[in-house]
Amino acid sequence: MKLNRFAVIVVAGVALAGCATGPQQQAAGPAGCKPLGGGGNSDTTNAVIGGVAGGVLGGVIGSSVSKNSRVGARNGILLGALAGALVGSQYNKMIGMSEQDDGSVKLNIPGSVMFRSGSAEISPAFAGTLDSVANTIKEYCGVTGTVIGHTDSTGTPDGNRKLSLERARSVSSYLMSRGVDGARLQQFGRGQDEPIAPNNTDQGRAQNRRVEIFIRPPAS
Repeated sequence: MKLNRFAVIVVAGVALAGCATGPQQQAAGPAGCKPLGGGGNSDTTNAVIGGVAGGVLGGVIGSSVSKNSRVGARNGILLGALAGALVGSQYNKMIGMSEQDDGSVKLNIPGSVMFRSGSAEISPAFAGTLDSVANTIKEYCGVTGTVIGHTDSTGTPDGNRKLSLERARSVSSYLMSRGVDGARLQQFGRGQDEPIAPNNTDQGRAQNRRVEIFIRPPAS
């Protein structure tokens, strides 16, 4: 998994140590979800607890994030849990993950690992990775997701916009099939309008064919 701005060092036992010394777990929220942060926990302790939910790797990353003044305990838990959940995916080295200015976590997923060319049907091989994303969204109360599809400039603008929206809807539908409340999801198709690389090379076009999933903590 490509992690923007954070060096990752896997230290065995750090997450369990954080749990052993941390305060008692909060009561579950509606539908059994967990509150994302809150209570009397410090940023560092919350980040480690969040990492335990996602694995040791998530704990280390979550602790690092909590040291950033723009990111509170809830964001450290969310980023840590996502990192830990995805570390077992065979595609983890291909998925970009970065913290955004609004506190959300962006997953940047190459279209080639999710879909066949011209198709909006999710590859069965990628389904397990989306299961991990769905489980993280469900686990924490108030967490929402925005799925945005993008294409390269091959084809027509209208056709690309249609395909990108179909892919975003396909991802959302899959997440809902795994128990995510549809009210917590939004879908958009940007077509070729928001490239992140030039479209005049094969490599650039491959980068532009992508799905972004923005996972946001609750507003308060």
